[in-house]
Amino acid sequence: MKPEGKAIDIVAVGLGQAGGNLAAELSRRGYRALALNTATTDLSSLSTSGLSLPEEYRMYIGIDGYDGAGGDINYGRECITVNAGKIRERVSEHVAGADVVLITAGLGGGTGSAVAELVKTLSDLSLPMMVLATLPNEHESGIAKVNAVRAVNELVKESLLGWIFVDNSRLAKNYGDVSLSKYYAEINKIILEPIDALNQLNSREDISPIRSLDGEDFRTLLLSGGIITLATASLPRLTVDAVMQAVREGALHSSINPEGFQLENVSYMGVVIEAPEAMLIDTPYTFFEHINEQLKEETGGAAIHMGVYRLNDKHAPATIRLFCSSQQLPDGISEMVAQAKREGGQLRAKLQRGLTGLDLGEIEEYELFRSSPGTIRRPRMTEGSPSEIPPRLPGKGPARPTAPRNAPVISSRPQTSIPPPSAATMPDRDAYDQMVKEFKESADDDVKKRVSERLEKDQKSDNSLVRYYAVRAMSKLDPELFAAALQAATLDEDATVRAVAMKALNRS
Repeated sequence: MKPEGKAIDIVAVGLGQAGGNLAAELSRRGYRALALNTATTDLSSLSTSGLSLPEEYRMYIGIDGYDGAGGDINYGRECITVNAGKIRERVSEHVAGADVVLITAGLGGGTGSAVAELVKTLSDLSLPMMVLATLPNEHESGIAKVNAVRAVNELVKESLLGWIFVDNSRLAKNYGDVSLSKYYAEINKIILEPIDALNQLNSREDISPIRSLDGEDFRTLLLSGGIITLATASLPRLTVDAVMQAVREGALHSSINPEGFQLENVSYMGVVIEAPEAMLIDTPYTFFEHINEQLKEETGGAAIHMGVYRLNDKHAPATIRLFCSSQQLPDGISEMVAQAKREGGQLRAKLQRGLTGLDLGEIEEYELFRSSPGTIRRPRMTEGSPSEIPPRLPGKGPARPTAPRNAPVISSRPQTSIPPPSAATMPDRDAYDQMVKEFKESADDDVKKRVSERLEKDQKSDNSLVRYYAVRAMSKLDPELFAAALQAATLDEDATVRAVAMKALNRS
């Protein structure tokens, strides 16, 4: 059922911190919204700052109990893959009946930049999906920019009904005087206002239609399958020249979207003019015909949807609302690609530098203590104390027991998101990553055989987390070599294990 006063039912699914905040802003405006995040802290913040997205619409999708992706896009993708079954089930229930599923994300971080993986995860549901994604500010790190342009490159290859890219650099320039405590909340309102305004255009009480842009017009524009830019501007006068100048300026220099949206690349355009009676009464009907003709000429034959509304307030300024859809990326994204190449290359060069030792000279040979080199000091034992437990130090808590030699290594990672196995030790993802590394780097057939046998054995474990790590490792190695084990894993009782196995087999 459509929200009251809205032409079409838009349902938001926010990914990551920025995506969750945008989804929460849509919720504040009366739309259904769901937030997915790998960080519990970001999810909990959605209950503050006036957003108040209910807890039942906040979903944690991290693994191993980690709080956030730390800018690691690969971890963000992995979290979505591991939780694919739960995500599909929850989103399917949440968006039932929606005209548009708007996936919101911030490109630059590790979770939001994995938005293409979320789109792939939801593709089987055949949803009417669009993506609204924010691009990093020009002052952000090279890592954020590299993450963002990679994410854009992946997104435009997906079968979506529309893409809206938001330029944080332009927003900062235009609204940088807003206080830090209110900035993000205000910016999210500015980003979403043009969409919401068009969606409730015909339910407003302060205007009356002369020529309406109805709900089906808006649906056609929104689902036109292109890169979308939106702009709103005041009209000083109601003339053909004033309107055309506002359209050109809005496309080229939107205050929200990347710069450089060329009119000749526009395939669909929506233009809404709101003006008081004093302006309209002196405007001949042929004015709108002239605008339509000139728009078609400058866009090279784009489909034009136009609406004209009378403002009831005779003192209100005339306004133009612009909606453009194009099959070409704007110039502003090309500029970000260039920045990402430059800054990413600089960072990579720094990371490739090796550390060199200090030139200590003769002091490297100094021995300043009586104990001989290699002597290990052991804790002094008190009478009657267990030999494996060091004594309590004054003012301190009990010291940690020293692990016996050859004791199994237990991962220090919290395991809150997946039930712990029944075995005495917890499976460690790093151990499986090490096996993958050994397999790839070793030329010894015995090493490869040992790793293969271990993974095939663990694929049959009673512990679902062990099976997941084993199947994940097989998928990183040679799916053809492990075809039999992966095929068996497609029947696993755990949906995550099945998903990883099927994805590996599909690639082989």
